[in-house]
Amino acid sequence: NKSKEDIAKYFNCKSDSLIFTSGASEANNLVIKGVALRNKELGKHIIISSLEHSSVVAPANYLTTLGYQVSVVPTLDNGKVDLEFLEKEIREDTILVSICSVDSELGIIQPIKEIVDIVKKYPNCLFHTDATQAIGKVNIDFTGVDFLTFAPHKFYGLNGSGCLINFNNNKLVPLIHGGKSVTIYRSGTPDVAAISSLSVAFRLAYDNLDSREKYITGLNKYLRKELSLDYVHINSPEDALCNVLNISLIGIPKKYVLEELEENDIYISSTSACSLENAMSKSVYAVTGDEDLANNSLRISLSYLTTMGELKYFISTFKKICGDYNENNKD
Repeated sequence: NKSKEDIAKYFNCKSDSLIFTSGASEANNLVIKGVALRNKELGKHIIISSLEHSSVVAPANYLTTLGYQVSVVPTLDNGKVDLEFLEKEIREDTILVSICSVDSELGIIQPIKEIVDIVKKYPNCLFHTDATQAIGKVNIDFTGVDFLTFAPHKFYGLNGSGCLINFNNNKLVPLIHGGKSVTIYRSGTPDVAAISSLSVAFRLAYDNLDSREKYITGLNKYLRKELSLDYVHINSPEDALCNVLNISLIGIPKKYVLEELEENDIYISSTSACSLENAMSKSVYAVTGDEDLANNSLRISLSYLTTMGELKYFISTFKKICGDYNENNKD
């Protein structure tokens, strides 16, 4: 209960608004399916963005087999969702809009307040935001949001735990039936250790957040400068989250670079952890419209624990790997 109260204070909500889950994927499934099944008499239209995580896309796609309609909001050239398209697409039978706060692959920060203003014009429509990539990294005003999901492993908490915040106590159909537990919307014996550790990780994440963000921004700028190369295309916009820098390789296979970096104890990723191996980055494609860039993208993750020495080692190793490949594969 103390852990619940501590987390609720940050979000300015009641502690009973917190629903603890096994992770953000379960939390996203719970809110999307739960809202849809509960409010099917009001409408069967759902809107998501083209940048959503698979744990939002998959349940939305599943609902189409039950007769629901799903619309996808495209992005503008800067990666932000097209608000004009959203305003035109939303209608009286729209029951849910789900748009992430920050894209997990490119770090694009979405205009949450503007989205809230559009959704609130429709009394039967609720707004959910997957804030997994935002919490613990950047301050965003979530006033007016109905549902918010996140997972603590993104800010050094434990894997296997997550949270759904139901700000306005909207009714949901549970994924797991079986009793009240901590909340009627998620049955099962509560994992006290996971909930307590989530609270501690949350508090530590927001200690000195502003100074940490400033430090990581400096690292990000250094990377952008050093990666301004003929064989690199930077996908992340300038105003993206500083913790992520997404790039695409031109003429050099990403698999080769990833393997060579690992040989030097450097670990970056190609897509989000939940994506299929060798899958095209739908986020990069949504922003660039280029299949080659989307198929050959890399994601570099930074934190306040990353040192400038580590970045310099990464840059020198990366350039050597790419240079050697180009030298050995001349036409």
